[in-house]
Amino acid sequence: MRIGFTYRFNDLWKEHCTPLMERYPEHEFVTDRETTLKEIETFHVLVGGIEPKGVYEQARSVRAVFVPFVGVDHLPAQVFMNRGVRVFNSHGNARFVAERALALLLCCTGKVLEYHQDLASGVWHGWAGKGIFDTWDSIVGNTVTLLGAGAIAQWIARYLQPFDCKVVCYRRRVMETIPEGIDGVYYDLPEALQVADIVISTLPLTEKTRRLIGKEELSLLKGKILVNVGRGEVIEEEALYQALKEGILKAAGIDTWYSYPNTGEEICLPSRFPFHELPNVVLSPHVGGFTPKATIENIKVTVANLEAYLEGRPVPNEVDLHQMY
Repeated sequence: MRIGFTYRFNDLWKEHCTPLMERYPEHEFVTDRETTLKEIETFHVLVGGIEPKGVYEQARSVRAVFVPFVGVDHLPAQVFMNRGVRVFNSHGNARFVAERALALLLCCTGKVLEYHQDLASGVWHGWAGKGIFDTWDSIVGNTVTLLGAGAIAQWIARYLQPFDCKVVCYRRRVMETIPEGIDGVYYDLPEALQVADIVISTLPLTEKTRRLIGKEELSLLKGKILVNVGRGEVIEEEALYQALKEGILKAAGIDTWYSYPNTGEEICLPSRFPFHELPNVVLSPHVGGFTPKATIENIKVTVANLEAYLEGRPVPNEVDLHQMY
């Protein structure tokens, strides 16, 4: 079997993959990205990330693709389904994305950026300013609705436990077992939004989640806080901007966006709307799952997935290409 890496095979990959490669000398591992792309038609397994659709279309012998992160909305699902290609992803960075979500939430409620900037100019708030009506908010005791109930959402629920929050989630499909830390499940989206003080989206981008949250849904979030660490396009772009500008949403912490820089492009605003001009938004450049520790965990999970596949064992992170998650 020929296994090719389109991901850059750096020292971290080398450290974790070498033992696997030594255990399976009967398989050929090609770790040079350029060689893999050049000979793409000859590989049976690919380990890689975001590639042009044409790359996968040329990979006619590929039986399995291993993605070293969660998102798979960039893959040509129909091409894979037509060919019977299996896809496996990694949830190794879930706890780190959850940490970023909590950081964005606390930054919003704690007015961290606003107070930092004001105090840098000598302006005080709270007891030294205008008193109790000019201070920050706590999330203690709030109701948090998680959109999605996957690995990221479950980590967020765990992190919220010390704050005594009531944590519920929204799902389309019925759950047989409610994950630990989640107090209830809603299958009706408006109801899930209405009960919340805080809404955190962890949803992947699929045809069913694209623009799931639009103007009508955002109107139910009057005075509430929204955090998005899932995918930007789950929330309709213009509707979100207007909800923040008009004060329907109290605040938002956003890590996933609508516009991204091309390779080598240094300046690129994250939306066609000026979110950066709004005082009630905390912007983050889609780095929730992009830390050294998260990268290592994703590599470990990917290598474990590949090992299970080579041994003919069930692989725990297989993607449903019909659902795209």
